Amino acid sequence: MSLLTAFSNARASLGSVSAQSALVSRNITNADNPSATRKYANLSTSRQGGIQILSVAQSRDQALFRSLITSKSTLGAVDVTANALNRVREVIGDVDAPDSPAASLVGLQNALSQLAVTPESPPSAQAAVSAAKDMASSLNRASSAAQDMRKDADTQLTQAAEAMSKLLAELETVNNRVTVGTATNADITDFVDRRDQIVSELSSYVGLNVQVRGGNDLVLTTDSGITLFETTARLIEFKPTPAYSATISGGAFKIDGVSVFGPSAPMPIRSGSVFGLLQLRDETAVTLQGQLDALAFALVDSFAETEQNPAPPPALPDTNRYAGLFTAKGMTTVPGSSAATVGLAGMIQVAAGVDNAVGGDPMRLRDGGISHADQVDEARFVYNLKDAGGFTSRINELVANFSTSRSFDVTLGAGGTGTLGDYAAASMGWLESRRSEATTDVDYGKVLLGQTREALSNRTGVNLDEEMTRLLDLERSYQASSKLLSTVGQMIDALLAIA
Repeated sequence: MSLLTAFSNARASLGSVSAQSALVSRNITNADNPSATRKYANLSTSRQGGIQILSVAQSRDQALFRSLITSKSTLGAVDVTANALNRVREVIGDVDAPDSPAASLVGLQNALSQLAVTPESPPSAQAAVSAAKDMASSLNRASSAAQDMRKDADTQLTQAAEAMSKLLAELETVNNRVTVGTATNADITDFVDRRDQIVSELSSYVGLNVQVRGGNDLVLTTDSGITLFETTARLIEFKPTPAYSATISGGAFKIDGVSVFGPSAPMPIRSGSVFGLLQLRDETAVTLQGQLDALAFALVDSFAETEQNPAPPPALPDTNRYAGLFTAKGMTTVPGSSAATVGLAGMIQVAAGVDNAVGGDPMRLRDGGISHADQVDEARFVYNLKDAGGFTSRINELVANFSTSRSFDVTLGAGGTGTLGDYAAASMGWLESRRSEATTDVDYGKVLLGQTREALSNRTGVNLDEEMTRLLDLERSYQASSKLLSTVGQMIDALLAIA
């Protein structure tokens, strides 16, 4: 080996050590950044023994990365569900909560049973009316909680659409830097880290399929196959709904012009917080509202009044069923079915005819005539024509309704038949089951995500001990190259001195 070759190799080695030391310093600086990967140099040795850096690479594990984004998508869906159902539970409670619909129904039954024991007692009648008010208020609160859940989900969907649009716009810029850098053999490792971080953040909103094409170009689709990013960011569309009621449907969430949820969606997504929020807004809350409406209808129907003392001929008998103890604004007769009472749980109230706060008489619970309290033909709907103080027939009839089996819409998930109490308990049990299941899934999802993130970090992240060891090795290489360079210099000086 000539002195010139030795000199060139020593100088190249010093340059390589300097560049590798810079990479180690970058790794150490990013040791606390969970999104940063370990950077290292790809080296090449020339025929004369010189070392050069071909490129800067990074530690990657695509299998673990895919597991990470899948775990984040799954957790995103169940997390929003658990949070929403926990808030609903705080408002309406579970089966045993004193102000839940189920508990309020038991309170009403007990109050009416007491009135049956003391039918001549105005305080007992007033207590029964107060229990009925509690029942109505409980359904009102539960209905309001269901609609608040829908509105909260809609608001979060708006925020998700905005966040996804920003992330996709940045992804377009970063992906362009990666593809251009790949073509020019530039150091793109930091851009790749940021690109992976963006993909990870997007995965919490929707489930993703990730593909890297030739030239290091990224393609993203949802777990259902809708293109989210390919060369350019695709449009995220969502129009928020200002307010919700049981009769209002929310707007569609679209990616690249395709609706991602609902019976009309051609490619519905299956995970991510967007999926969880849409499911809450359009399915879970709607089902809960349907159960509450069914219970409200059953109450109106169970406490309805019919003609007891027909008008004299030639008048025809009145076969209508009129709203009695429970009614709603604008309601006179009982609807033919619960399907015609969407939102009834939010509107149900105690009839003014028994409410002494507005001039009503609680004793009408015993005597009847609630539905026609202000009409001339009131007597036709009175059960206690003789005004007997010990009259109990009507009260016992109302109490018996609590043990009478009724039919309910089985598609609502709380059973097809049962008593009022059975259905109220089944509805609260359905809600609690969904909440408990979501909470369990969140706990499992967090553990799985944590383990996946740790495994990925162990494979691709920065280890300070390893980097410090590498730094010591580079220091020795630097010393050896410096010593070689110094020796070659001394030999050249000696040759010059001889000459």
